[in-house]
Amino acid sequence: MDLNRINKELRASIESVPYSLELDENLFLNAPEILQKERIEFTKAHSVKQPAHIKVTDIFIPSSVDGEKIRLHIYQPEKFNRNKTLIYFHGGGYVFGLPEQVDSQMFEIAEGLQATIISVDYRLSPQHRFPVPVLDGFDALKWLIDNGETQLGIDPGNVTVSGASAGGHLAASVTQMAVDQNIDNIKHQFLLYPVIHNRLNTSSMKEFTDSPLWSRRYAEIAWQHFLGKENIDKCVTYSDLTHYRNFSALPQTTIVACELDPLRDEGIEYSQLLYLAGVATELWVVPGAVHVFDLFDCPLTDEYKKFMMNKLFK
Repeated sequence: MDLNRINKELRASIESVPYSLELDENLFLNAPEILQKERIEFTKAHSVKQPAHIKVTDIFIPSSVDGEKIRLHIYQPEKFNRNKTLIYFHGGGYVFGLPEQVDSQMFEIAEGLQATIISVDYRLSPQHRFPVPVLDGFDALKWLIDNGETQLGIDPGNVTVSGASAGGHLAASVTQMAVDQNIDNIKHQFLLYPVIHNRLNTSSMKEFTDSPLWSRRYAEIAWQHFLGKENIDKCVTYSDLTHYRNFSALPQTTIVACELDPLRDEGIEYSQLLYLAGVATELWVVPGAVHVFDLFDCPLTDEYKKFMMNKLFK
């Protein structure tokens, strides 16, 4: 793609990073466990200092699938608003990543909004394929409902779910699952450049085959790991978020998409389905932005952060 289309300050910030930001395609496809290990090591090596007034704890809950432990990484400021609780899902193409990779953003949200954040360390593919990561998220929601008030002092009936990229997909999947099981405590879903479906047929997916930070090829590999080759072309509920029958029951939604992201049109498509179903939905397609733009210091990121902080609990 023409890199001149990228917001000028954002591009300068990306180019100033002293290490490669691109995935090794061969490792991503053939040795994802190496990428998983590298991401853990990178995150540890670039840890963010924890603010003194924010308590960070890990709670381990049993999976409803197999009894294995799921880690909930919890951020809670000393002075928290019991009505502001966020369940968060990190990005990483379903294959790599961990809650600590976005510590700095979580500290900002917890501090700025006096919010309690439950970041789900869902299990990764291909070792744990769909629906396990979704069910890990749903187990986290059920834990919050049963234990949030007694263990964290929060109101379990008033929750926002959020996530970025694959994490946005998991957040939306959990929300659909909650609606289908008559759980109505999710009041808002905030989806940042979310993955929506596995069809890979949108105009933006066809256009941005060589875009920085995320591309069509990366998306193909991620879906292959998440669904398995035998299911890669199937439209399955909670995997293909457009394959759903009860859109009108979904909560208020905010979707942020990026102009220069292969995932752009999926976010737009999902917002349109919600609009048509009568769901209060806000869509912002950020001009000049590429995937994960918000991880780079620039005025565009500052503008996004103001937007996010104003919208998360509205």
